[in-house]
Amino acid sequence: MTMGVDMYGHRAKIGLVIPSNNTVIEPELWAMRPPGVTVHGNRILSHGNTPEGIAEMEKSAARAVHELSRGEMSVIAYACLATSLVKGVEWTREVARQITSDTGRPATTAATATVDAVKAVGATRIAMATPYTDNIQALLAPFFSALGLEVIATRNLDIQNSLELWNIPPADVCRFARAVDTPKAEALVIVATDLPTAPIIEELEQAIGKPVITTNQAILWRCLALAAVSDRIDGFGGLLRQPR
Repeated sequence: MTMGVDMYGHRAKIGLVIPSNNTVIEPELWAMRPPGVTVHGNRILSHGNTPEGIAEMEKSAARAVHELSRGEMSVIAYACLATSLVKGVEWTREVARQITSDTGRPATTAATATVDAVKAVGATRIAMATPYTDNIQALLAPFFSALGLEVIATRNLDIQNSLELWNIPPADVCRFARAVDTPKAEALVIVATDLPTAPIIEELEQAIGKPVITTNQAILWRCLALAAVSDRIDGFGGLLRQPR
């Protein structure tokens, strides 16, 4: 059989390790991805929004990575930013190294992709909007500060049940995020992989006149770079339009 230009994943296959409650990241990445790139998720069992529950969930990550590797992914991302907040900067760096060691594929995490994306648009001072509970939110500024970003404004929705996130209308997310922004921020960052954001990025950037980075957008951007896919992607913010 001859491989045509429309063959699934002929340019890259992105593998995602996803909390089992998350039904947002896959449709968002499918909506934003360029032709010839496919997105494949494998789930790890959620145990609630507490630090203890998130740490318990992470114990299934090695299994999920091993299963993804059997599909010959081009790149693998650990797609839960809250895990990095709970387990810290060193864990975040090590988990990507371990995925690469175990699979031979490049890897990233939701947290490092987000930080790299913010720096790629030339920002260091950021406003951040999140859906996190208060106890997870308290970890946000110290974590991002340790990675070279200054969080100068932040708000959270304090949502206790993650299964509520997919059902938040993007227009509501947009209003919430705009309320967090401040003139001192060089970029507006919306974190969490299960909060719907893809439909609002372009509109929000035009409204506030500065870069908007979302975790799902950043994961796609970083995975494409690691897979050497350099297409300009329109309609989802300046990050995906710039060279990779």
